[in-house]
Amino acid sequence: MNRDRVETDVLIVGGGLAGSTLAHALAQTSLSTVLVETRDPSQLEQPSFDGRATVLANGSQRILESLGLWDRVAADAEPIQSIHISERGRFGAARIHAEEEGVAALGYTLENRILGGVLWQALDSAEGFTCFAPAELSSLTVGKNSVEAEVTAAEKRVSIVAKVVVAADGTNSDVRRKLAIATHEDRYEQQAVILNCATELLHAGRAFERFTPDGPLAFLPLSAGRVAVVWTLSHEQAARVSALEEREFRSELQAAFGYRLGRITRTGTRTAYPLARVRSAAVIGPRAVLIGSAAVNLHPVAGQGFNLALRDVASVAEIFTEQLGDRSVVSDPGAGDTLDRYQQWREQDQKKVAALTHGLIRLFGYGAPPLAASRGLALMAFDLVPGAKAELAKQTMGLSGRLSRLARGLPLMPSG
Repeated sequence: MNRDRVETDVLIVGGGLAGSTLAHALAQTSLSTVLVETRDPSQLEQPSFDGRATVLANGSQRILESLGLWDRVAADAEPIQSIHISERGRFGAARIHAEEEGVAALGYTLENRILGGVLWQALDSAEGFTCFAPAELSSLTVGKNSVEAEVTAAEKRVSIVAKVVVAADGTNSDVRRKLAIATHEDRYEQQAVILNCATELLHAGRAFERFTPDGPLAFLPLSAGRVAVVWTLSHEQAARVSALEEREFRSELQAAFGYRLGRITRTGTRTAYPLARVRSAAVIGPRAVLIGSAAVNLHPVAGQGFNLALRDVASVAEIFTEQLGDRSVVSDPGAGDTLDRYQQWREQDQKKVAALTHGLIRLFGYGAPPLAASRGLALMAFDLVPGAKAELAKQTMGLSGRLSRLARGLPLMPSG
């Protein structure tokens, strides 16, 4: 088998939304980047690019805009004008409105395949960027000044030597395993059933988070009048409803959600995946950094997963490039102090968001204690207490804590 050798500044393993966004960001700098992905990106069939939709927080929208991507997806991104939070069969509800928070939208819902397609189109013409896909990571060796990865692609073995490796390969990260970084897992004994549907009434930019005895149920506005559904159920219930005929399934979904959007008139293809909170014991290692789900995988209850990952991307790109403009310094994105700065920056945000989603599931989720009256009062208090909604909105919109240059609407690197 032929063997090639490639030298680069940054090696990214994982070409999903997080990995490809980071590659796109770094392609706008003088750093060279190699990306390794197990699937063929031209087919956009990996889990990051399937029929699922992502809720983009305002901070995420700014990051995409700063990277020159927003104009290419804006027409397909549906603004969220309000969020209605309730518990089925109980009093009390909370409502958050964009107008009250002084923003044009609380966030945007966008199908993953659209963002993924735009990212890979942009990477096709990127300079200083090399992609091996489909490819398998055979080994990873960490040295004092570099990492070396052995990759098999197109029946050829490639040795990739980089200053740093970025694990963007998801919850079951192979890079994390090869680095011997442990994880802590909280299993929710639930699955998320994902689908798109059509409803009798227009969603008008309204999003709904409804807590049911089986778990949270989210209805999210999509373009063309459609609605994205994330229905959290026990393993047994998820298997049962996934096997129902369309009419029966629609009837059960209607009963769980109610009639705030009138009748559900049509449902699309259903997919299901198990849910767990998986936290890496460390998000950095020698010559290595973990981002996105490789670092922290969340329950989808508050739609924070990709937004957290995108903040990782913006932060690590800024950390990697902050010395590029100083000609007196040899830039080393994998240096220990560089990675330490990344960890210090991201640690609090990752912990806060992981605690928020986990806390919501413990309070409202499947198997939660029977404190329905208290939960209803909590929702009412949240709706009435001054400042409570604003603080949650600020957190979920990605506008709290230290913001990256990209999240502030600035270019990755200062001009001049």
